[in-house]
Amino acid sequence: MRLTHIALDRYRNIRDAHLEFHPRFNLIVGDNGQGKTNLLSSIYWLSTLTPLRSGRLRNLITWGEQATSVRGRSEVNGLYHDLEVRTNGERTFPLKEGHPRSNNEYFGALSVVSFTPSDLDLVRGQPDIRRRFLDRAIFNEQSTHLEVVLRYQKALARRNTFLKERKSEQLIRAYEATLAEVGARLIMSRASYIHSLSGVYSNILHGIGNFSGTISYKLGVPVVDPLSSTPQVIQQQLMSYWQQHRESDMHRGFTQRGPHNDDLSLRISDRSAKDFASQGQQRAIVLALKIAQIESLSERLQSRPILLLDDVSSELDQSRATQLFNFLSRFDGQVFLTTTHESFIPLNSERKMWRIVAGQISPVEDHSLRL
Repeated sequence: MRLTHIALDRYRNIRDAHLEFHPRFNLIVGDNGQGKTNLLSSIYWLSTLTPLRSGRLRNLITWGEQATSVRGRSEVNGLYHDLEVRTNGERTFPLKEGHPRSNNEYFGALSVVSFTPSDLDLVRGQPDIRRRFLDRAIFNEQSTHLEVVLRYQKALARRNTFLKERKSEQLIRAYEATLAEVGARLIMSRASYIHSLSGVYSNILHGIGNFSGTISYKLGVPVVDPLSSTPQVIQQQLMSYWQQHRESDMHRGFTQRGPHNDDLSLRISDRSAKDFASQGQQRAIVLALKIAQIESLSERLQSRPILLLDDVSSELDQSRATQLFNFLSRFDGQVFLTTTHESFIPLNSERKMWRIVAGQISPVEDHSLRL
């Protein structure tokens, strides 16, 4: 899988850009605040229809303008796909092969895995950050997962409203049935994904960090093991749990427990990574998570996802940076990297390079790393 070219129109501080990419390494060089991350963000948006960083769609549009669009062409196993995503700041409009598409029809032609400095919050941040990582990772492999997440959020918001307004138990129970149905699907997808990732993650972590660590799924509400159960059983257990706690939930005005409290348990030597991992170990954990995600996605798609690395050379110590670039030298997919200076990217492989200044992107003749 690769992105052959991209065109940006009024995207953040990049008013206009047309770029053709190298099938291996694409290096974007520039000082901080010039727009390097914005270029990676445009690729992420084209792939996932969601911003790389949380925020309003309006923030994707160049200041003073009314709309933005990103167009690109992807190649997957010899087949080409023309993709476009637009927004007026209120809604996202995906187009594929020149025609409007539903989300499910759009996804699949471009898959990306990103690694940004903010990803360190996966270890040290709040559970919602880890849930978002988990759901985005599953969505990359199963586009229908996004619909399940959105349906759960909608049903949860409705139950919370009914609890605050002290609606009848009959009405609340009706929404609990929907909430439990999509909640069970959410739990099983998350549990299955983490189970498949855990062994690969532990091996990679030991290889790049030289210490042992595990990842496991931490349920937000007590139900039977999702890996040995069925959606129907979990659905009934969720409904029973919410029925038992309905009075308490109504008193507080919200649903206290459920899949919206799920978390990833990251541990090193059987201790909480959040509490005991050093800064270097935290970085190794995030790197191992991302590489494990790439391996899982590659197996699922039978094609390498595109890798987006935003200024990671500044976030890794020399040892882990060496491990990362050793991995990248063996990585047979397309990679986009940003950096403040090209000397920070020691890749002895083919690459194409651009320099960005105040949103203006110019190609750079690069003779240093030609094979």
